[in-house]
Amino acid sequence: MPESRASSSKPIPTPYWRRNLRLIVLLLAVWAAVTFIPAFFARSLSFDFIGWPFAFWMAAYGAPLAYLIIIGVYARVMNQADERAEADASGGDH
Repeated sequence: MPESRASSSKPIPTPYWRRNLRLIVLLLAVWAAVTFIPAFFARSLSFDFIGWPFAFWMAAYGAPLAYLIIIGVYARVMNQADERAEADASGGDH
């Protein structure tokens, strides 16, 4: 059995994974806000926008666009973090 499984102590999270988890929690909070706050206030958004209720436009176009932006932010930040981690692992020659 490998030594890592045999040891009973928990592995210490690296700064890379702590930053990753903070980013995930932050983006998850943004996702929840984008999903639930407009839904909560949808009845008060009762004016028409191009012939449809504004709440429809928020749900049909606003939320998916926000989700794509969240995915893009996560991908960009993690790519930068990966490059930084590779540079640190290779001794900073990068």
